[in-house]
Amino acid sequence: MGDNRAMQMISELKNNIDLVSAVESAGVELRRSGSRHVGLCPFHTEKTASFFVFQDNHFKCFGCGEWGDAIDFIQKLHGLSFPEALKYLGIEQGEIIPKVRQDIERRKRRAELVKRFRDWEERYCIYISDLWFQTTNLMLNGIVPEDLDLYASLFHMLPIWEYHRDILINGNDKLKFELYLEARKWKKVLI
Repeated sequence: MGDNRAMQMISELKNNIDLVSAVESAGVELRRSGSRHVGLCPFHTEKTASFFVFQDNHFKCFGCGEWGDAIDFIQKLHGLSFPEALKYLGIEQGEIIPKVRQDIERRKRRAELVKRFRDWEERYCIYISDLWFQTTNLMLNGIVPEDLDLYASLFHMLPIWEYHRDILINGNDKLKFELYLEARKWKKVLI
């Protein structure tokens, strides 16, 4: 197998290993903090969490200085050589075993779905916030009685938009996803 193919395969594996799962399966309890995960470092004893797993699939401990990618984590945690770590991760004799390949493909599909959902979440939050703000502003500035019928549908929607906005800003992912599924039924709302 050529060096380029081997490097491409290792790079693909590093990018698609779910480092959070690998760290948690090693017994490290992680909690989400913004776009990263935080926990107690498995490489040294500590009372305050200083071990971070970042979105780009690398880790860093700000207590002991350990850092790296998924292969580095497996090597350091289990005291394995590079080839042993590759085998541990499912690469045998230069080929990714089918189960690991399926896991990589599944993670890629999931990551794409999550990205599409997050993109929708951001667009819809901007859209619904703008509707809410514009309608509230209209109400505060006063409307002449002759125009009340013209704006009645907007005023009727205001509590719904406020509820959706609250879910998008303060809700958990389950509530946001339920809102996403509901919005897909409307088909006209930023899918």
